[in-house]
Amino acid sequence: MTTLHRDDRWNTGLVGALSLVAVGLAYADATLVVAAVIPLAYVLYGSFSSLPPSASLALSREFDPAAPAPGERVTVTLTVRNDGDRTLADVRVVDGVPDALAVESGSPRACLSLAAGDAATLSYEVVATRGEFAFADAVVRLRSTAGSSVATDEMPVAGDDTLSCTGRPEGVPLAEAAPGRVGTVPADAGGSGLEFYATREYRPGDSLSRVDWRHLAKTGELTTVEFREERASTVAVVADVRRPTRVVSGPGRPTAGERCAYAAVRTHGALAAAGHAAEATVLGLDAERVPDAVAVGPDGLPWPDGPQTTAAVFEAGGAAASRESAAETAATAETAEATETAGKAETAETTATDGGRGRTTARFTSAASEDAETPRRSTHGRSLAATLDARFASDARVVIFSPLLDDYPVALARALRRRGRTVAVLSPDATGRETPGLALAALDRHGRRTSLERDGVTVADWTPTRPLDDALAHALSDR
Repeated sequence: MTTLHRDDRWNTGLVGALSLVAVGLAYADATLVVAAVIPLAYVLYGSFSSLPPSASLALSREFDPAAPAPGERVTVTLTVRNDGDRTLADVRVVDGVPDALAVESGSPRACLSLAAGDAATLSYEVVATRGEFAFADAVVRLRSTAGSSVATDEMPVAGDDTLSCTGRPEGVPLAEAAPGRVGTVPADAGGSGLEFYATREYRPGDSLSRVDWRHLAKTGELTTVEFREERASTVAVVADVRRPTRVVSGPGRPTAGERCAYAAVRTHGALAAAGHAAEATVLGLDAERVPDAVAVGPDGLPWPDGPQTTAAVFEAGGAAASRESAAETAATAETAEATETAGKAETAETTATDGGRGRTTARFTSAASEDAETPRRSTHGRSLAATLDARFASDARVVIFSPLLDDYPVALARALRRRGRTVAVLSPDATGRETPGLALAALDRHGRRTSLERDGVTVADWTPTRPLDDALAHALSDR
């Protein structure tokens, strides 16, 4: 509903004019009477300044990208167009951003001046997080040139009105593979191709184009050149959504576990689309959250057997790692801790707050406590590596999606590497430099990444400014 009112700022001019006239008449001073013309002019200016009755605005909104990944920045563009036949000197607009979305840069507010038929845009960025978020109508305020007439209204916005980040990607990356190519992941085998792989003895039937004529001229021996083939291979996708991954680097951001689940389902879809066999499982997903159509092995891990069930498992993993689920987990853990420590004479309890907005769910492991946990986590990592090695195909390379906030995934990757597996880690960055705690977590994470790279594990860092496709291409590259 439009609210109209007039600003009383010019009434002081009327009071001033009347006062000057009264004093001038009382003292018979013509100068004071003439001086009353000045404030009276301001009064008349404000009285004749009004909003055009035909004022009309049209608003439209656009999201880019329309279906973002968790943690991805989304550019929101709001276009305001003056459909009336008069200039609007003062147009103030506030877009209806949902409270759950954090504005990363720019502002959803603007003050504009629009001639008849003109349009202007305002842009800002929000951080996508799991779920669907409906944008409210925009609040628009029109003011006359003198500011004496003000109209306020909530106006509907055409175009995009709901930002959806479900965790299931609409498309897949690495789609460069043209139809007819067997695959895009290089296999460790020789044959026909472009990159030199090895030489071997000539066999009857070998193509003359692959004979090493230079070697024949030098030694008189026939040899055949083999090239590295790009063929379909098996890739095992492992998403880490355990409790240590359910942390956020700032308000309004998705958890690291959510980002792991999203990247994993996107990678699985890309590999399947490119003709590769892709296996999958999720670490840290409780059995009651596993979809009914998915079998849970004796190891407690879900083992989907098709594209639909795989996507459902990863979606369940993303839901388990979401901020809402993490808050419930933290509350349950705190209740259990309080019950366990009740009756003790002395307790040491540290509670972190986020500036009065509620208790945070982002708890990074300190270096001291991590050192105490390292032997146990390393043992579990080696045990899990044996389970995965027995379950996955013998030639499968393993891609682990983990933020590397503790030593468990490090031990798992090392153990798989020792078993002869090709291992890569795609790691979403949930750390930062805003607080000493985040800076310390970033330093520890950097140490884990460096350690894995020294052990021959490919580590792709997925930072907020790096496209997911680029990080995936790095993780799946032959390095």
